[in-house]
Amino acid sequence: MAQSKIALCKCRLLTERDSIFEVIEHHRKLRAQVDAAASISAKLVEGPEFDAADAISEQKRLALEEYADVLIHSKPTALAGVIALNRCVARLPAWQLSDDYDWH
Repeated sequence: MAQSKIALCKCRLLTERDSIFEVIEHHRKLRAQVDAAASISAKLVEGPEFDAADAISEQKRLALEEYADVLIHSKPTALAGVIALNRCVARLPAWQLSDDYDWH
């Protein structure tokens, strides 16, 4: 009886995925978009094309900065989510860390 309860708990842990992983994955996608946009801007010389690419880069950066607040203030529901969130936040550059709240 006890072994079946342990097996059931392990099964639930494996099948119930913490939503923090989706938040982290979305943040990674936004970061990749910022990197891609910045790499395009870096290849251009000043002019209208550079200005347009730079504006897109800025939009992507602002979206990432706003979503960093979502990431930082998300609440994991499992230990694996806590570990993943801590690792992700530890790698954030200073400009993505919110000063509005004492999130530390």
